[in-house]
Amino acid sequence: MKSKYIYSALVTLAATVGLHAGALATQVQVTVENLTGEGGLYFTPLWVGFHDGGFDSFDVGGNASASIEAIAEGGDASGLRADFSASGGVDGVIVAPEGFGGAPVFDPGDLVSASFDVDPLSQAYFSFASMVIPSNDAFIGNDDPMAYRIFDATGVFVGPVDILVTGAEVWDAGTELNDGLGAAFSTLGGTSTDEMMAIGVHGGLGALLGSTTAAGTVIDPVAGDFTQPGYALARITINAVPAPPTLAMLALGAVLVSSARRRYRRAAADLLAA
Repeated sequence: MKSKYIYSALVTLAATVGLHAGALATQVQVTVENLTGEGGLYFTPLWVGFHDGGFDSFDVGGNASASIEAIAEGGDASGLRADFSASGGVDGVIVAPEGFGGAPVFDPGDLVSASFDVDPLSQAYFSFASMVIPSNDAFIGNDDPMAYRIFDATGVFVGPVDILVTGAEVWDAGTELNDGLGAAFSTLGGTSTDEMMAIGVHGGLGALLGSTTAAGTVIDPVAGDFTQPGYALARITINAVPAPPTLAMLALGAVLVSSARRRYRRAAADLLAA
């Protein structure tokens, strides 16, 4: 009878491991690609956050927070990260390989991946933000916090999730006049002019098209014009990464159950023969 109880307990253990595997932390890989070609645009290190759907970083038609202003005017994600810290989520900043002067911005054609450990039940939604450069206050990000769900209600990954960021999704923070003066990553110089306008779809870079960047490249009037229909700026792809420790636990459970089953059968045969 002891063998029977051991077998039953091991079956329960294996079943429990299987049922709760999805509730454990899951590793996801986020791949970021700058889709613009030669003479195209750059963007700053990409802030990403995984949350319960309640973290709303900005709203089109509303005024930019200090954190959105900081990322839209200078690519500084520290304020956004501080805001996000109260959400109970997981976040980080994805940087590109060092380019000009060691700056980790995404050059045209750059592709970078980073991994994050997230809770599939409480961190099922994805948000992002980055500054488009050169510009006064152009940025990308999702104004709907529930726009990108990567896990369903039971914690099952629903991806791969592919996010294509087009020119129609480049936002104007409304915090600086878009005249190119004092613009980040530009050599035009001058002093920027503050303004207080609502966040909206950006109308284009104007004077910055055809200008020289801090990297010494020239923004092509066509390759840098994100107001063109179908303009593709960036792609963000989210994939789940297999978790070897979980798979190992399941395999171990299967071995233990198989071994216990054999012992139970031998014990039962011995009892019948007695």
